[in-house]
Amino acid sequence: MEQITIAGHTFNVPVRYEEGHELTENEAGALNQTYHENLRNNFASKVKDGVAAGKSVEDLQTELDSYAESYQFGVRTGGGPVRDPVMSEAMTIAKNKIRDHLRKKGVKWKNVEAKAVTEAAKKLIAKSPEIMELAKQRVEEAKSAAATDLESLVADIPTAA
Repeated sequence: MEQITIAGHTFNVPVRYEEGHELTENEAGALNQTYHENLRNNFASKVKDGVAAGKSVEDLQTELDSYAESYQFGVRTGGGPVRDPVMSEAMTIAKNKIRDHLRKKGVKWKNVEAKAVTEAAKKLIAKSPEIMELAKQRVEEAKSAAATDLESLVADIPTAA
């Protein structure tokens, strides 16, 4: 059994699938659908960047074929650089301030270019040190809450003497 959370409550559920499990037609369909969605989501930026760089659809198809062949569920690849949690929080705060300001001016968020908002957020952080201070505070609060939760969760785990 494994535990899952549904609407804030913890429930025990069976582990239905194991290595070597023979799939039904519906199970295979569901897995293939998820596989295709993951390929689409994970490869979208490569297509966008490739098209912008002048790559042909045929070249992109070859890259997708290679990626699809090596794809494995649950394995994270690339991941990019490790992000600074304080800067990430500061960017979130700044972007929310920009979103609120634009909303008050009647501008719809879907009509705003993401890259322009990111650049404006960076400038706002540079001009407003209080945003970085608030971000530091929020990250510290989150770390503290996580440590408290972790302590209460592991307190009852028996250890060998």
